[in-house]
Amino acid sequence: MSNEEKKIDSDSESTSYEEVLQKIIEKAFESGGLIVCGTPQHGKTNGMMHILRKILEGKLHLEKKLKTVTFDTALNWRFHFDSLPYVDAETCNILPTVQDLIVDVGFADSIDIRSYIGNIVLNDYYVKRNIKTKFEGQNQYLNLYIIEEAQNVLGSYSLSGNEGRFWLKILSEGANYGQIFFFLGQRLSDISAKIVERRRYFLIGATSGDNDLKKLKRMLGNDMLINAVKSLKKGEFIFYDKDSKNMTLIGFPRFTQNGKPFSYEKKESKGYARILT
Repeated sequence: MSNEEKKIDSDSESTSYEEVLQKIIEKAFESGGLIVCGTPQHGKTNGMMHILRKILEGKLHLEKKLKTVTFDTALNWRFHFDSLPYVDAETCNILPTVQDLIVDVGFADSIDIRSYIGNIVLNDYYVKRNIKTKFEGQNQYLNLYIIEEAQNVLGSYSLSGNEGRFWLKILSEGANYGQIFFFLGQRLSDISAKIVERRRYFLIGATSGDNDLKKLKRMLGNDMLINAVKSLKKGEFIFYDKDSKNMTLIGFPRFTQNGKPFSYEKKESKGYARILT
């Protein structure tokens, strides 16, 4: 049986929801990232919340070997995720030193969004290089960045100039320094093809019409994938390996909060101090 003829693994007795969820995490971490796409209200953020919760419950995170930052551009995570600290990007240019953080990025201009997130990632890049040098080539911890509405950062026409060159470099080399990127967007075609070709793993939800299906086929080149995407229900995604052409169907249940996010500044209302340089 050729790769193109492989059946979508959705009902196999050896494949459970939890196993597939863990596989998605492991593969994405191994390759340096994941792209999630689907129409509005299909369940991209809902699914990513389940993925992040699984990551936070994992051994790597519990051993303090993983830091996460979620860049929330649509007020989804700040109000609907579990109990994590959040900050407002408009008043916080230097992120607090905490293991997990939600950043409310409310800028109206996509250029401001891209610059803000890029500055955070660039600062981490230099920190991670120094740490890797100090420990003779060993990464001491991983950084996971979750970026909502990724087309604002990595749109088809946004990867020009110095910022564009930086993003191409960091997405090519970041995994070497333990920097992992999860991007969420409505259409895969809205994200630069230069970025798509650098990613191996995708979570693909419903598309909005024949034109988007044609663009999806052109970018990923798999007829069986296109046929599978056509029949997806709300909350269902295809986990797709671009290299092997393997596909797995996963349906995410509705996410239910454990607690609620809290303001980092309010948490530290009794006073705090941080070394900045």
